[in-house]
Amino acid sequence: MPHKYDLATAAKMLGTGRNRLTAELKRRKILDCNRLPRQQDIDAGRFHVALKQHTGNPLMNEGNGVVYAKTFVTSKGLLWLAKELGVEVVQVPSTQEHAA
Repeated sequence: MPHKYDLATAAKMLGTGRNRLTAELKRRKILDCNRLPRQQDIDAGRFHVALKQHTGNPLMNEGNGVVYAKTFVTSKGLLWLAKELGVEVVQVPSTQEHAA
């Protein structure tokens, strides 16, 4: 099973910050305005989208929370992004991956 990294971890591994990486991916139309990847990139195995549930606020949705989608970058996607952005992967977390 490939490793999956959240956008913040992937950004660190590419030598930048999450906001800068997200802005650049949006500029290149790889991510949409909701930070979700193009379907073709999901199909290619570069990204994974997981459904999460936020239940921290009991006033939201009558206490049922809110379901949202979170984008993860796969190992394959990390190498692809490094090539697309013209950078190198600067570090790979050993066992401290941020997977779904």
